[in-house]
Amino acid sequence: MDANALFKLTHGMYIVGAKNEDRFAGCVVDGIMQVASKPLILALSGQNTSFTKECIEKNREFSISVLGKNVNPFVVANFGFQSSRNVDKWAKVGYHVTDGLPYLDDCLAVIRCKVLDSVLFESNTLFTAEVIDCNNRNEGEPLTYSDYRTSFKNEVLKFLPEILKNKEK
Repeated sequence: MDANALFKLTHGMYIVGAKNEDRFAGCVVDGIMQVASKPLILALSGQNTSFTKECIEKNREFSISVLGKNVNPFVVANFGFQSSRNVDKWAKVGYHVTDGLPYLDDCLAVIRCKVLDSVLFESNTLFTAEVIDCNNRNEGEPLTYSDYRTSFKNEVLKFLPEILKNKEK
């Protein structure tokens, strides 16, 4: 079996936010899709080792910021290469809070979701969630996981030394 065939599936790139007790958690994901239109239902796949996933399980809601192709690569590095368990990722980016959840200022759209159900797998948890609110923020083309893998990842990796240096502090 050649699991690389799965990279042919199209996915967007998103920042998912969630409440923590004293600050917000967040991570970069590509595993989100709309699965129903009445009501509006999304599916989100979160890694079981993710602190953001733990916060979503606890609070039963999350935010989504849809990334555009023009997003600063630091945003993806910041939310992708460190854990909200140890770092306040939101303190390093422009964001706003609506109804108690964080959203990037520089994104194409924002979506607020309430968890309906979850299914635990060995590596990930699949959440189904109802869209409570959503709005367009900026014009532009969405960043896809294919874009990330083919070209954008090199720009993101340039920020890795800065992220790793901050992890050591």
